[in-house]
Amino acid sequence: MEIARRIVAVFLIATAIAVVVNLAATPLYHDGSADYTVWEILNYFMAVGTVIVLVVGILRKRAIGGTDVDTLTYLRTSVVFYGGIVLASLFFWEWFWQLNPDSETGDAVTSHLIYFPIVDMMYAVLALIVGRRIWSGGTN
Repeated sequence: MEIARRIVAVFLIATAIAVVVNLAATPLYHDGSADYTVWEILNYFMAVGTVIVLVVGILRKRAIGGTDVDTLTYLRTSVVFYGGIVLASLFFWEWFWQLNPDSETGDAVTSHLIYFPIVDMMYAVLALIVGRRIWSGGTN
């Protein structure tokens, strides 16, 4: 079980780092076309990571639900829980929209340019938080 937990933590941390690096590097290598090949591949890994973040947030919120916990633990748990819900909603809405072959026209392109960087940064922050928490055994 320890190995599986560490693998999930490394997966989340690695994808978060890949998302941040690619977000910063995309303007350097992208030719301006509608194809974002690296992002199209990375989105599948982000989908898995988003589900992991959401599940961990739900499980952690349920675990402290009826107990008397300190304020810091409550805030950490709530940020991951509610952030995971917002992340999953925005990510899957944008990703499914992008998977639609007719989506790269008009306002949809503008939508991708606005929402995806926000989703990418939310993913990076939440994946790093959850990855660190999983790595340390859920103690922080």
